[in-house]
Amino acid sequence: MSALADPRIAVLQDQAGSSGELDLPVGDGCFRINLRDENIELWRETFDQHTTPANLLLACEESSGDLKDTRLTWVVGSAIRTATASNPDAVAVLLSQLGIPAELTEAAITRCPGLGQDLVWAFYLERHGWLIATPVATVND
Repeated sequence: MSALADPRIAVLQDQAGSSGELDLPVGDGCFRINLRDENIELWRETFDQHTTPANLLLACEESSGDLKDTRLTWVVGSAIRTATASNPDAVAVLLSQLGIPAELTEAAITRCPGLGQDLVWAFYLERHGWLIATPVATVND
């Protein structure tokens, strides 16, 4: 059973198979959706520690200041920040502000069901520049 009981995520997990990851080549890079139950659970625990309503978790370089003034980074040593986007286009604007190239942003908004809507997604930038996304929770969990 998935750590996130949502039929849209179950479909993605079926596509990922036993690896638990969907790697989608984008230009010279890759957009990865990590669907491993243990990873979803770790992000869920982080999400549950935040009290502000949000539908995004972002691994950022800076823990304070305007979100648009920081950059997405890898998880180790990052500041996990929350944000709320009202639709996929708002997520695209935010990811762009965080330094994510347009083609990776486009992959995220087209491949992450419920993004900017009723599912919480976590994002970080892998050290080789790959954008990694993990579904975390439904907004009203």
